[in-house]
Amino acid sequence: MAKKLGERLIESGLITAEALEKALAQQRITGHKLGDCLVEIGVLQEAQLLRFLAAEFKTRFVSTEKLAQVKIPPEVLDRIPVRMAEQQLVLPIAWDRERRALSVVMAEPQNEALVKEIALVTEMEEIHAFIALRSAILAGIRKHYYGDPTAFSQEATGSNARADVSALSRAWEGVGNTGIKSSPSLRAETDPSLRARLRGGTGQPTQMKDLFGAVRGTLGDNDYIETLSILVGMLEARREHFRGHSALLARQAGQVARRLGLPPRDVSFIAIAAYLHDLGKPTDKHLTLAANAAQPEWKAEAKRFFRAPIKLFETVHLPVQVNAILAQLHEAWDGSGVPQGARGDEIAPGARVLAAVDAYLDLTRNPKNGLGRALAKAEALAHLRSEAGRLYDPQVVEILERLQSGDLLRQRIENDGRVILVAESDASVRTALVDGLLRAGLVAHGVPALDGVAEAVTRGEADLLVVALRFGLPDLIALTQYVRSQPECAGVPIAVLGEADPPTRAQLQQHGVNTIVSLPLDAEAAAQTIMDLNEDRIVHGAPARLVQGTFDELSMHEVLRVLARNRKSGRLTVSRGGREASLQLESGRVVFAQMDGKTPEEALIELATRSSGDFAWDANAVLMEMPTLDQDLEVLVARLAPASGPAAAAG
Repeated sequence: MAKKLGERLIESGLITAEALEKALAQQRITGHKLGDCLVEIGVLQEAQLLRFLAAEFKTRFVSTEKLAQVKIPPEVLDRIPVRMAEQQLVLPIAWDRERRALSVVMAEPQNEALVKEIALVTEMEEIHAFIALRSAILAGIRKHYYGDPTAFSQEATGSNARADVSALSRAWEGVGNTGIKSSPSLRAETDPSLRARLRGGTGQPTQMKDLFGAVRGTLGDNDYIETLSILVGMLEARREHFRGHSALLARQAGQVARRLGLPPRDVSFIAIAAYLHDLGKPTDKHLTLAANAAQPEWKAEAKRFFRAPIKLFETVHLPVQVNAILAQLHEAWDGSGVPQGARGDEIAPGARVLAAVDAYLDLTRNPKNGLGRALAKAEALAHLRSEAGRLYDPQVVEILERLQSGDLLRQRIENDGRVILVAESDASVRTALVDGLLRAGLVAHGVPALDGVAEAVTRGEADLLVVALRFGLPDLIALTQYVRSQPECAGVPIAVLGEADPPTRAQLQQHGVNTIVSLPLDAEAAAQTIMDLNEDRIVHGAPARLVQGTFDELSMHEVLRVLARNRKSGRLTVSRGGREASLQLESGRVVFAQMDGKTPEEALIELATRSSGDFAWDANAVLMEMPTLDQDLEVLVARLAPASGPAAAAG
């Protein structure tokens, strides 16, 4: 007999037995379906249920947001009569005339009889069925068949939420009629008052100060950082060699900080400082440690203007940690910096990280830097190595070198952006476990305390959590309960590291801990246990994370090689000079390529031979149009390897 929905959700780690009992108690009171009750008490989100069912039905799910954005040509809608669409909750989204293939979203993609009926009615040889919310499909029908522009408003879809969950629950339990997760929208895009302020003018830093203050009081750190990215990006768009500089600085400095073991909140403070570090300073030069060392007059200006961003945002009340980073950005490791001549550990860790990364980016991307020319990557890294211990923190330089080697970015692509966070106060145990996980091919970071761990998990910065028992049972239970109570991260696996007696083990598991990793640590065995836990989570629909990088960090040929070798599915977006192009992959095959003014074949070849620009890999992305290509990426990579090598890059 097939297992019920609640049992499978427990097995998948999306809910705990305790949460199921609470939902069943709610069900006895209200009489609602189990899925309704899980959502009502805040244990499960609709998207989590969709992702889970999509994995079980071996298909993809399409979010309401993506379905609201898709453009469906009339000839595609004509494939399925509107009455059938309404009665069977099915919406056609793409049609391949040559292959006679139709892509549809359905409330019950596992309904084989309905799929066959659709094939018969539409005279199609292939039906590609994705799963979507019932309310989203109904809204899509109203929008596309009836031309209702308000179909996807919150009022139109929100009232149907309970019916959605009931329908999906029935689909699982067999009483019915027998996937992408985009990054969260910024409040700046959805809040009318904030949007009006953004349109009101962002040309000068003094005007932006009011905007920063407005969003600082209403957004959490993550959304605040994303909003800073938009606002500062507007200013930098006018500076020839600094378009996207602060966003790149924030991303790379954040990666270095995580590898350094800084707490999640400190990583957020570094990102905020990265976006603000240049505001209020002279725009004709970029002041960095490398530039200051080469140009004494620049160093004098750095001393004069070091407080400019801090003074500019005094009324915003930035976190004191951000102000400390901004104040010490020009301090050197040996004490030769400005303004105070602080040295070594007297300098805030965030300032040491930001100073090294900022200098590297300035040396490689700005021909008007203090040296008067842009350096090659190897030359810039040689500068950092030679100045480690004088200008820069040697440990930061070591991590930055590894980052620029592409190793970390390669691993992030292989893992579709998923990250394991290890919280352990014993440095030797923490380092041994993180190194073991890295050797196993996983992406892992370690932190010495629990500060900020819960926030990191809810922000999607950790997809599996390993926590030391030495922090104390009460704190571990509190952390586990918090994670399990947040719909966006309730299914994140949690492993506890330490020796637990039977009562303690039972108590931890009762509160939602998935497994116990014993001490003394066997790093390889522990890594295998955690890897198995991670794989199980992925099989049951864990979301991937967006991976961003530049072709300076990892060449296009190497990016494609990693995607091909791992037979990846998802979308690779490439941007350069404000223009975007993309490739869509399905199990290691290129099925779609898009670039303005190019045929799919031309777009594929031009993208595959790119040597500069930025890229983003989204393993959650599902193709919302009919395939236009069918090429094995591994064969393409092998064929283009000579053209993507050093000679091509030099050109």
